[in-house]
Amino acid sequence: MSLDLLSPPSSAQYLRWLLAAKDPTQALQLAADHVATVLDCPVSWAGLVEGDYLVMGAHHGVASTEMAAAWRLKIGEGIGGRVALERRPQMSRDYRHDSRRVPLLKRLIDNEGIQATLIVPILVADSLLGVLYAAHRHPYPWSDTEVEMLEEIAHDLGVRLHQLDVDGRRGLLAAAAERRAERATREQRACADLANGFATHTDPVGSLDLLARELGGRVELRQGDGTLVRAAGELRPGNPRVVRRTVLADCGGLTVVVIDTRDPDEQRQAFVDLCISLFRLQVLRVGERERTAERLNGELFDALLSGRLGDPEEFRARVSMMGVDLGPGAQVLVAGGRDGEPVGRAELDSLLRPVFPGVVTLERAGRAVAVLPPTGRPPARVRAQLTDALTRSRRGWTVGLGRSCAELLDFATSYDEARAACELAVRGAAVGTAVGSGVGSVVTAHELGILGMASLPAAHLETTVRDVLGPLLDLDQRRGTDFVPTLRTYLAHDRHLPDTAASLHVHYNTVRNRVARIEEVLGVDMRDVDHRFRLETALRMHALSTALAGA
Repeated sequence: MSLDLLSPPSSAQYLRWLLAAKDPTQALQLAADHVATVLDCPVSWAGLVEGDYLVMGAHHGVASTEMAAAWRLKIGEGIGGRVALERRPQMSRDYRHDSRRVPLLKRLIDNEGIQATLIVPILVADSLLGVLYAAHRHPYPWSDTEVEMLEEIAHDLGVRLHQLDVDGRRGLLAAAAERRAERATREQRACADLANGFATHTDPVGSLDLLARELGGRVELRQGDGTLVRAAGELRPGNPRVVRRTVLADCGGLTVVVIDTRDPDEQRQAFVDLCISLFRLQVLRVGERERTAERLNGELFDALLSGRLGDPEEFRARVSMMGVDLGPGAQVLVAGGRDGEPVGRAELDSLLRPVFPGVVTLERAGRAVAVLPPTGRPPARVRAQLTDALTRSRRGWTVGLGRSCAELLDFATSYDEARAACELAVRGAAVGTAVGSGVGSVVTAHELGILGMASLPAAHLETTVRDVLGPLLDLDQRRGTDFVPTLRTYLAHDRHLPDTAASLHVHYNTVRNRVARIEEVLGVDMRDVDHRFRLETALRMHALSTALAGA
């Protein structure tokens, strides 16, 4: 994408001014001013290569004279120096907590009040001319669009700097040939950017926005019968008309319509055709990926979550070829509605994907399940983002979150923990206060006191529960007594009789008599810590097996 294809009117004017610049200093200043206008940031500057260093070439909005005079950065050091060395964009959303900063420049930047920077290299062909900065005086979340815009400004600046550095007395024919070559290069770059954007974009309809941005006009996607599916881009002032209509025959008859005010020349038409071809490939690719994902959900993920992997290395290779990241740090979650409301896979996917790109969702055992890819974020941050997403959805869902996975075999355990936590949380009010007190939007097996139990076979849980609580369960079933709920509440209140009585809405002496009867039936002493541990463990196993049996 090039500046003459952008929609803001000031971009074309800037390009004309840039081409009219008489010397590098004027071109640099035009670029710095334009960055501040287009990216709506108060500060921008350009650093030029001088030997092994970057020095200030021009600036906009810099308040400190020391900053303008003393800014000098060695290539490879600091954020800007790394941009120059690696020749790729870098950013800092909050400069105050960025470990890449250089001590001297740290003082200059802090005195200037800058807290967020976006930096791109100024390149022409394979030559590095410098770097271009955009900056805010507050923390700022730079977007992909802003990165692209700054790159394009730097690209056009680099071309002009190179022109000024060559021989300005070249003939008109040579200059025209260069402009045509430059346009072809920009359009090749635009196609590359478009392909890269499609590679990370999962929605073919949303990809129309990328296509419209590259073509610089309005683009419509219509069904075979002419029904409008989606429109993107703005109509230019003038006499808009259809300049290209392409039927994507192998994409269900979808039609791409390009509307502009100018008839394209041969080179422009070729560029439009190439962009539409890239869009067609994106539609086909996403459709195939959706079909692949469905097969993946039905086959590989069933094996992953059940622990039946066969050869782990072969399994990892198959999953990686499908673009799924199961590296260290991935987690499994299970979602359910608190009132028995089902959670659909598509609903869960739309909720999580903006926060966790690359998430895989499926349905298993009547619940919506998601595998979160490794994020590199602290566990508390992951949980906070999940909680925030659930709060914003206003659906009242409960999510059980499994452990972080280091190996493939950990996914089965993570799933068991997530499912157990979800089922207990959803049924929290029914299984007693020992579990119900831990209910929240996002819960874990550890919080519910069932860590290590979630992956035990149901038969093992039931056997342990019968061994410890069998006589009490039989009494409650035969006579309709409430010994098990009383025991759970009594232990949850740390054997405090008044609190237990208040929670159960019975008399103090009733609780005392029930506790004495429980000790007699089970042959235990509530004052013995080992006896209490066995009882609490069995109660948690009972709650877990009951919840899973009703799932």
